[in-house]
Amino acid sequence: MKPFILALGRFFSRVEDLILATLLGAMIVLAVWQIVQRNLFGNGFVWTDELLRLLVLWLTMVGSIIASRNDHHIRMDLLINLLSPLWQMRLKRVVYLVTAVACGALSYASARFVLMEIEFDSLLLGSYPAWWFQIILPVGFALIAWRYLLLTVWPPKVNESVEGSPC
Repeated sequence: MKPFILALGRFFSRVEDLILATLLGAMIVLAVWQIVQRNLFGNGFVWTDELLRLLVLWLTMVGSIIASRNDHHIRMDLLINLLSPLWQMRLKRVVYLVTAVACGALSYASARFVLMEIEFDSLLLGSYPAWWFQIILPVGFALIAWRYLLLTVWPPKVNESVEGSPC
């Protein structure tokens, strides 16, 4: 069972990496194209700036999901290195649990936001429902919360990478 879970985790890791690379590539191409259009032709597509902002949102959330997969989010761990391995593990579990709860709360709040956007029929890029683009918020925070909940239950050993974890 464990090899299957690890293989599944690797598969989803590759999918996340592909999504991140695609988003970044699309942003670069779109931004360069917008610059070329403005400098050579004096104008650009009206929707490009709004789409770039949405791509930044998606890139940020997918990047955060990937950072949670490897437990590479920004943290201050100066003092934790002074603790014994047992206390390091205990403190990490507390931090993982607090992170999971915070991200769970953010997922809930952003889901309510998306539901309000659906209710008000908000539009982006001219005529597309805004929630299509904003759904990454509750989904992303839920995935991060799930990963940190898994890390709370099955934390990596001290000084061990979580690269091989099923997260």
